[in-house]
Amino acid sequence: MIKPWHQYTEEGIAELATEALNVAVAHIQDKLGVETGDFAGLYFTGIRQEAMEAVFKQYIEQEIHWNQETTS
Repeated sequence: MIKPWHQYTEEGIAELATEALNVAVAHIQDKLGVETGDFAGLYFTGIRQEAMEAVFKQYIEQEIHWNQETTS
């Protein structure tokens, strides 16, 4: 069951999106055997980071909306 949707502020959603990006990158690094995040830190900076986090934010917002609709 999803946590109550009203607990997710814009700041909370942004934080969750950042965490999602970090977990996704860490998973890729783990599968590739990458031992440091140096390149990822360079690659996911600025526009790329903002774009990826925007996608995760949109997904999170839609997931919350979907669950509101299906549980109401």
